[in-house]
Amino acid sequence: MFQRFSRLSNASLFVVFSIFCSTASAEKVIYDTDMGIDDWSAMLVVANHPEIELLGVTSNGVGEGHCAENMVNIPGLLALSNSADVPFACGDHFPMDGYFVFPAPWRKQADTLSGVPVPTTDRVPTELNSVDLIHQLLSEQDEQVVLLSAGSLTNIAQWLQKYPEDMPKVSRLVMMGGGFDAPGNIIVPGFTGDHPNKKAEWNIYVDAVAADIVFASSLPVEVVGLDLTNQVMVTPEYAKRFKSEVKTPAAEFWDKVLDDNDWFIESNEYYFWDVLAALVVVEPELCQGEMQSVWVEHNKVSSGDKWADTSIPNVTEEGIARSHYDPATFGITRIGGDNPAVKICRHTQPQRAFDALIEILNIQDSSNNKTI
Repeated sequence: MFQRFSRLSNASLFVVFSIFCSTASAEKVIYDTDMGIDDWSAMLVVANHPEIELLGVTSNGVGEGHCAENMVNIPGLLALSNSADVPFACGDHFPMDGYFVFPAPWRKQADTLSGVPVPTTDRVPTELNSVDLIHQLLSEQDEQVVLLSAGSLTNIAQWLQKYPEDMPKVSRLVMMGGGFDAPGNIIVPGFTGDHPNKKAEWNIYVDAVAADIVFASSLPVEVVGLDLTNQVMVTPEYAKRFKSEVKTPAAEFWDKVLDDNDWFIESNEYYFWDVLAALVVVEPELCQGEMQSVWVEHNKVSSGDKWADTSIPNVTEEGIARSHYDPATFGITRIGGDNPAVKICRHTQPQRAFDALIEILNIQDSSNNKTI
């Protein structure tokens, strides 16, 4: 969708933005995020793109960020973009079932935006929770909407259960999560080095019950999993190139995040995760794949071990006793079964993804002159 802009100057991109905002029929998107590090650039992609109308941002406390901090950080990030005024909300603080969470240091990084400041705003979240905001936004549209999920699928699963009549309103659910042939990413030296789960991916692992509900639905799902994201590794060379092309507050913010995470980049373990899913929304050709049925492992056990966070309430939001699950298999995505087929992204264009992020984050409406 955006490749034709790749050689335009920054001044020309101002013009392009104005033209598309006034004449094009933008694709409408709802962004569901856990506000982890890669979610920030993903948000800026869909908030900045001239052919995307960002309808709203939903979050929860299940993933990396906590609700209180997310409700401050989301409007701050949006203030750097061309979609500063969209509504935002938070959902539940805990997964639909189970006791698994992200490591505490990762959650602190999410809550503090890696120490990089964003504009302070006086905006407040909607009075609706995330599930009800998704429903309201879909109900207001005459055409179909893309859902972009860049965290646990908790909000999406709960929305499906509460408002199944909304499903025809969704043209695509593009989700970052899972993996099939690629190794999992639960085991991270220094944080979870002795974890027994070698196949799951974090967004699915923290709420595998929610993920299984989504895969069992008839939503048109596109899975941007580790098989795809592992093809787009962030390197020191790319970070250097990004810095050399910064022209807007959005790009300046992301450049500072890359600076703060140079150790992560140098570890060769940092990839385009959630941001690749956002790029698939705006450039669908970045996902080449196959249609397959998918199900998610979630095997109950009688009690938890050290990987269970027992600070989580032992009763779910539905008032049901919370279950323990086998951490060695929880959240592993499997091909097979009788669920409706989803699109599994297998191949992408790494260079195009790298280029597109630089281009999109450097688009700025001439009326947006905020600095950080």
